[in-house]
Amino acid sequence: MNRRQCLATIGGAASAFVAGCLSDPGAEGGLLEALDVDAPSNASVTAATDDRISDIAPVQEVLQRVSENESGVGEVEVSEPEYDRVAQALSELPWYDRGDHDSDHPSGIYFRYEQAVFVVVLTPFCTESGLIDSRSERGEYSWGGCIRR
Repeated sequence: MNRRQCLATIGGAASAFVAGCLSDPGAEGGLLEALDVDAPSNASVTAATDDRISDIAPVQEVLQRVSENESGVGEVEVSEPEYDRVAQALSELPWYDRGDHDSDHPSGIYFRYEQAVFVVVLTPFCTESGLIDSRSERGEYSWGGCIRR
């Protein structure tokens, strides 16, 4: 590679970095939320014992918390190192999108834990860095965007 090609490559990468084009949901970790709900009739409900999430500690923890909480809400903070693993596991599961046709059920991933059904979403924390876009896409494992701590 000659000097001109090298400078062009470095300049292009630096421009993307400085422009804030680096997408990194979970760069600051995130919040895993679960709500006690009735499942929509057309939603796929995944068992909490499913092999894809049975060893994902934050998912199991949030399901346990929501099942024990009388308010029907559970939250677990997901650290930056575990965020990608949780997001990857959730993105492999069926996402229910309520769209414009269902105002009674939230979008999310529906789980059966013990005898109850819960909807779960993972939302990244917003980052203070102007160089990183920490927002998630809507409908893979999250409602989209990011939340402030």
